[in-house]
Amino acid sequence: MAESKPLVAVVGDLKDECELPYFMVGEKYVRAVYDFADCLPVMALPVMAPDAFAQDIATLIDRVDGFFFTGSPSNVHPSHWNGPEDAPGPFDPARDRFALALIRAAVARGIPSLFICRGFQEFNVALGGTLHARLADVPGRMGHHAPEEGPLDLQYGPLHEVELTADSPLVGVFGARRFAVNSLHYQGLDTVGAALSVEALAPDGTIEAVSLRDHPFAVGVQWHPEYKPAQSAPNARLLAAFGAAVRAGR
Repeated sequence: MAESKPLVAVVGDLKDECELPYFMVGEKYVRAVYDFADCLPVMALPVMAPDAFAQDIATLIDRVDGFFFTGSPSNVHPSHWNGPEDAPGPFDPARDRFALALIRAAVARGIPSLFICRGFQEFNVALGGTLHARLADVPGRMGHHAPEEGPLDLQYGPLHEVELTADSPLVGVFGARRFAVNSLHYQGLDTVGAALSVEALAPDGTIEAVSLRDHPFAVGVQWHPEYKPAQSAPNARLLAAFGAAVRAGR
């Protein structure tokens, strides 16, 4: 009998703009975990009651082998990173509470985790870092959000290159030091969270990848490697490396 696939919890969002709120996880994240990380995705939802938070998160960690923190239209609320009150939304308070606590617990337990776009920013905030509320307002920064209109292949198409730092261990993961990525974010990392290592930069100095180097696998990227990874060898390799770490840590 073939060995069963490890379970990866894919962190979702709460959409409450309507009378009947609903939870959601983008299909492209689920497909990336199943097809490229070779793991079985399950939804991890921000439903936990505050009085049982620590116990519920510990229960979740006990039952899965890895975590995949997705991107989202929402931003991390500025109250979590001492940001300006007028930092732009939309916001998802339920995900903030859930994801930030879950990141700290997963990191402490050494659970392999991959952090994408909003997840990348959550990773930084959870470990004490801060964000630029409006990256475009920072002098010298380029545009980091592709056009919001037009076909998805345009919105998620390569927008700029990233370059890994000279000593980055992720060169072996991506198979290259410099490669093109998509870009769909308005905020970005400012101060870097405790223990995080900067692994890649955009041409304008924007931080594009971070990791915990003393962790089995805790890597965050600002772009979206889950969008058609078959068309990007570095993105496919990142997802495969995450899957390998999940299996190794089982």
